[in-house]
This record gives sequence, C-alpha cells and structure tokens, in this order.
Amino acid sequence: MDFVAFSWESVNVYWYGMAIGIAVIAGLAICRVNVWLYKENFDTVVKIMVWAIPSSIIGARLVYVLQNMEYFAGSLADIFCLWQGGLSVYGALLAFFTVCIVYLRRQRLSVLHWLDLIMPSVVFGLMILQLVNFMMQFSVGMPLGIDLPNDHTPAEYIEYKFRPSGFEGYLYFQPVAFYQAVVHFCIFILTVLLTFVNKFFKLLNNGTIFLLALFLVALSRFTLGFLYFSVDRDVLLYPVQWIALVVMILSILFYIGKNFYRAKRF
Repeated sequence: MDFVAFSWESVNVYWYGMAIGIAVIAGLAICRVNVWLYKENFDTVVKIMVWAIPSSIIGARLVYVLQNMEYFAGSLADIFCLWQGGLSVYGALLAFFTVCIVYLRRQRLSVLHWLDLIMPSVVFGLMILQLVNFMMQFSVGMPLGIDLPNDHTPAEYIEYKFRPSGFEGYLYFQPVAFYQAVVHFCIFILTVLLTFVNKFFKLLNNGTIFLLALFLVALSRFTLGFLYFSVDRDVLLYPVQWIALVVMILSILFYIGKNFYRAKRF
C-alpha cells in the first residue's frame, strides 16, 4: 500500500495522517459519552487535548527516533517524515499522560478520576494506529515458511520493499500489528464496560480502570514482542519489552500503594 491515500491538486493526504485524525475524532466522541455519563464538563477534555494530542505525537516520534538513532543519524531529514510511520506507543503515552496530569493538578481536579474517563479513548486510538501499521506493513513479525500451507494460519503478505534485509525470499510474516489491534479492541471493550458498571455500582476506586488498561496494554506489548522480527535473536528481551515490563511493574506498585494509602486514611 502506498503512503498517499489520495491527492487533491498538489496536496497529498497520507494514510497515517488520516489514521491519527480518525483516532482523535473517535477518541473525543468516546470521551464525550463518558463525560456525559458522569456529568462532568467536556470543556476540560477539550482543553487537555489541545496540548496532549500534539505532545503525544511529538513524544511518540522522539522516542522512536531515539530507538532507531543509527538510521536517523545518517538521514536527519527523515525524522520529520511522519507519513512514513514510526511512532512509539510508550513515547505517546508518556507525553499524553504527563500533559493530562499537569493540567488536572493545576486545575485542582481529580487526576485518577479523569484518567479513568479518558483511558477508553486512548486504547481505542492505539487500536486504530495498530490497524494502520498492519495495513501499511510497518510492523513486521517473524517470517513464516516459504511454502505456507493452507491451514488457515494467520499470516500477513509483506511487499518486497518492506521485507527485512536477508529475508526477501519470504512472502508471509506474523501479522503482529493485527494481533495488537485485536487485543487493544478487547481492552477497549473492557474499559467501556467497567466505566458504565462503575457509574451505577461504584465497585472500583478512582484510577483502577486507568491502571488496569495500562497494565494490559503493556502486557500485550510484552507478550507479542516475542513475535516481532529482529536481526538480534540472542537477547533475552528487546528494548520495548523491557519498557513494557517496567510499565507493568509500576502499574501494580501504584495500584497497591494507592489502595494502601486509601485504607490508611479510612
């Protein structure tokens, strides 16, 4: 698939840009429903997103560039070629939630409560981006057999120009980005259900939905990380898996600490 979705006169519209736009619009719509359900002010979300969305894109690109510094050191102009893909999930989440926390604390609003309301939108956005990664063949999994049997094995056909060096003879690879999208969709459904149930039954403390979703996203990245293609198969874990492991541990520790502090207060 080409990078360009369509052209209007001399203006090119890229698939990746369209995906980001769709993710933002859909995320705002989902967040609006959650805010309406909890009778909160949607203007708060809009004001957060004005800063959080561009910050998350910058953070995602920055972390991706740092992870692939050997390539970008010889081609600095490519750093700004967002339409070619290359965004780090962790960079996006770090920048996004940093902006959210700073804004909410300055406005003296409940940080964990609002993160619970926003998290379903974030997970949905991640799902959209993974679907685009799958369509654009940005995320390549491990190669499958050259003569792939017709046994309904999930597989992704990778065009020649996107095949890893040394594996040009392989046609099919593990569709890791598609797996990620499916897992993120399941996490999204879970967060939506918990948000609705918690409104009427208040079974979960503030921050539980946010931390659970964050943990599950990191867990999926860690687990499916073993299926991603890498020229270095001798390492125990890849850098993104180490990051995912740290995020999982921090999520658990924060959840335990939050509940311990709450129990101590009451």
